[in-house]
Amino acid sequence: MKNKKKEVYVNHSGGAVGADYEWGRQGEKYGVVSRHYWYDKRTTYGNVEISEADFEEGKQHVVKANQVLHRRLEKYMNLLARNWCQVKYSEAVFAIGHLKHGKVKGGTGWAVQMAIDEGKLVWLFDQGLEQWIHYENGGWVGCDVPVLTHNFAGIGSRKIEDSGIKAISEVYKKTFF
Repeated sequence: MKNKKKEVYVNHSGGAVGADYEWGRQGEKYGVVSRHYWYDKRTTYGNVEISEADFEEGKQHVVKANQVLHRRLEKYMNLLARNWCQVKYSEAVFAIGHLKHGKVKGGTGWAVQMAIDEGKLVWLFDQGLEQWIHYENGGWVGCDVPVLTHNFAGIGSRKIEDSGIKAISEVYKKTFF
């Protein structure tokens, strides 16, 4: 395996079963370091506990994201505020999930919306469409397989499908070869 660059790539995720795990598992083959954030209760693959300051900051970003999402946030605040670290410490978000009415479904949608709110680059592999899409100019557009940034958030659905696993593999291959 030849690596295009010798710099370290860091994956920022939540360490949950599904896409978070898959981004980390496949990244290991390429020397990618995974920082799987957790707060209060360790996620399955969590290896970095976030600070109280990051948690409090995260809560503010969750509330802001909910101005667009209009979802229930109280019950899951420890997970949602943790998602802020995925966004805060990354340059771009690469998500696996489903788009519905212009918004990413489930918990993944929170991190995606926080990234959009911060003006960060966001790519989504929509498992329903089996296609990569990119957020730009207030909407989603189709695109080619993206290339990772050095500090990226590799996140997504707990219910990852075979197409999502393949999509992650294609991103890593395009990035490193």
